[in-house]
Amino acid sequence: MNKRIWHIILYVILAALLVFSLLYTVGIGSTQISLKEVYSILIDHIFNGDARINAGEFESITFRIVWLIRMPRTLFALLVGAGLSICGCAMQALVLNPIADPYVLGVSSGASAGAAIALLAPITLIESQYQTTTFAFVGALFSAFVVYFLAKRAGGGKLQPVTLLLAGTAVNAVMSAITSYLVFMAKSPESISAVYNWQMGAISAAQWKTLVIPATLVLAGLVIFTVMGSRFNMIMMGDEDAAAMGLRVKMFRSAMFIVCSVVVASLVSITGIIGFVGLVVPHVVRLLSRTSDNRTVMPMSALFGASYIMWADAFARSSHGASELPLGIVTAFIGAPFFMFLMIRNGYGGRGK
Repeated sequence: MNKRIWHIILYVILAALLVFSLLYTVGIGSTQISLKEVYSILIDHIFNGDARINAGEFESITFRIVWLIRMPRTLFALLVGAGLSICGCAMQALVLNPIADPYVLGVSSGASAGAAIALLAPITLIESQYQTTTFAFVGALFSAFVVYFLAKRAGGGKLQPVTLLLAGTAVNAVMSAITSYLVFMAKSPESISAVYNWQMGAISAAQWKTLVIPATLVLAGLVIFTVMGSRFNMIMMGDEDAAAMGLRVKMFRSAMFIVCSVVVASLVSITGIIGFVGLVVPHVVRLLSRTSDNRTVMPMSALFGASYIMWADAFARSSHGASELPLGIVTAFIGAPFFMFLMIRNGYGGRGK
C-alpha cells in the first residue's frame, strides 16, 4: 500500500479512536454510565443548556459526575497524553537519542521539588488551592532552565545532545535530593502523604478552570512542532548536515528546548510525575506509520498519546473500586516492559535514528 494512503487511513483511525475514547471513558468509574447517556448529557448540555436536566430527564447526580467531574478529568488526560507525547518526540530528535523523553529536561524532578516546598515548607504566598500547582510549575521551569544553562556552559556555548543528557541527570539528582530532604524533615503525616501521592502521578485534581492554560500551551506546542517538522528532520541528520542545509542549529535547538519545557511544566505541575508516555508513544507511532518523518509522527503521536492516557486513567480510577490507582503506576507498568521490548527488537542504543 502507498505510504501516503496508509497515513491518511491511520489518521482517520486515530481520530476515530480519540473521539470514541473521549466519550466512552467518561462513563468508566466506580459509577458506570452508559455511552448513550454520556452522549445525551453532553449534547444536551452543550446545545440546550440545562433545560432537559431541569426537566428531570437525567438524574442530577449523573450530570454532575459526567460534566463536573469526569469530563474535565478526561479532557485533561487527553492534554497530558498529547502534550507529553509530542514533547517526547521533539526531545528524541533534539538530543539525537531514541531513549530521550521530556524528563531529560529535569522538569519532573523540578516540579516534584516545587510541590514538596509548597506542601511541606511553612510558606504561604498565594491561596492554598493554587500554591502547590504554582510552586510545581516554577520548580519545573527553574530546573529546565538550569539544565539549559549547564548544558551550554559544559558545551562551550553550544547546546550538545550529550551535555543536555548529563545536565538533566545532574539536575534530576539534586531536585530529587531536595524533595527527599523535605520529606525527611517534615512533621505532618498528611503533608508527607500528599507529596508521595503527587510523585506517583494523578489527574484527579483536574477541573474546568485548570484546563485553559495547559490546553493553550499543548495546542501551541503541537502547532509549532508540526510546522517545524522538516527542521526536526534536518537536525536528526546531525548538526553539521543541518547547518549545511541552512538550519541555525543552535537557535533552533534552544527555542524548541524552551517550548518543550513550558508545555511539560504546565502539565506535570498539575498531574505530578507520569512517566514513559513521551518515551514510548513516539516509537509506537513510528512502528505504525512506518516513517520517522516528524511532520507525520508529531500529530499522530498527539492523537495516539491522548487516547492512551484517557484509557490508562479510566483503568486507574475503576480497577480498585472506590480507591484510585495512581496514573503514574499504570503508565510505568505498561510503558516500561513495552519499551524494553522495543529496545530488544530494534537494538536501540544511544544513537539517533
